[in-house]
Amino acid sequence: MPKYMSYVQGETVSQNHWPDEPTDIWIDLGPGEQSALQKVVNRLYHPHPVSVERVLHAHERPAALLVEEEALVCVISDPQGEVDSKIRCPVGIFFGNHFLVTTHFHGDKNLIDTNWRESLSDNRLQHGLDFILYHLLYSHLHHFYRATEAIGHEFETLHIKLLRKPDANLSLDIVALRKKTYWLYSVIRPELKIFALLKEHVSYVQQKNHPYFEDLYSQVDEILNDIEAYRDGLEGMVEAFSGMQSNQINKVMKFLTILSILALPATTIASIYGMNFWIPEIHWHYGYWYSLIVMALITGALLLYMRLHGWFH
Repeated sequence: MPKYMSYVQGETVSQNHWPDEPTDIWIDLGPGEQSALQKVVNRLYHPHPVSVERVLHAHERPAALLVEEEALVCVISDPQGEVDSKIRCPVGIFFGNHFLVTTHFHGDKNLIDTNWRESLSDNRLQHGLDFILYHLLYSHLHHFYRATEAIGHEFETLHIKLLRKPDANLSLDIVALRKKTYWLYSVIRPELKIFALLKEHVSYVQQKNHPYFEDLYSQVDEILNDIEAYRDGLEGMVEAFSGMQSNQINKVMKFLTILSILALPATTIASIYGMNFWIPEIHWHYGYWYSLIVMALITGALLLYMRLHGWFH
């Protein structure tokens, strides 16, 4: 059964029936109450069929916004748990002049339940439904702040690992963090237009509460900037990681090239003396040592040449 909260005779009350007199009312529908949505909304105003349909299928897309003559209808997606889980809880909102309807048909209902209890204990309805909506959206953004901080912590840890151990294989960690960052961005980015509209002087928002919604818009903008910064930083980290891997490969190739060059004189001399025709040194008593000394001198000369020209840096 849907929950109802109304402001009657100077006090916020929670009840399971419609109030007897016109008043500000907050109605919440949870899992299994999809069939009651149309009936509940019809008692409050004349909704467009698209509005109800969009809220009923809120799990299919991260955010939605519909502006009607009598209400503002939107869908937000609240990130639940750790960012690794990539779980979002869609919340539908119908916000009008004297009513607020929230839905959480899918996933965890922490966001709604917490604000419901706090609204009852603090008697928030006396400040208006827009004040209730502000606290609901504020808690929603706090979850994004927490998710963004988690990504920031992982980013810093990964960055330190990359600098300390450039030869470590961090490609899978970088890709995994990029996926989480893009997922969080895809969830919060579509909601910007919702907060932008609420920041404007919507008729359902009292003049005294306008600064609250302006602050919410600033918070969304800040969260998006942080996520974009981490996203750009991860792209730079991919380039840095690729560069470091290339540098490591170049060092290996340089080492192998130096070995090849140093072994070349000895290989050449040994090949010459291995030919099957007459060579004077073959009949010389010190010919064997002569060839070894020539090999050592040429190799030493090559080493000296490489050192003087900075090949070992």
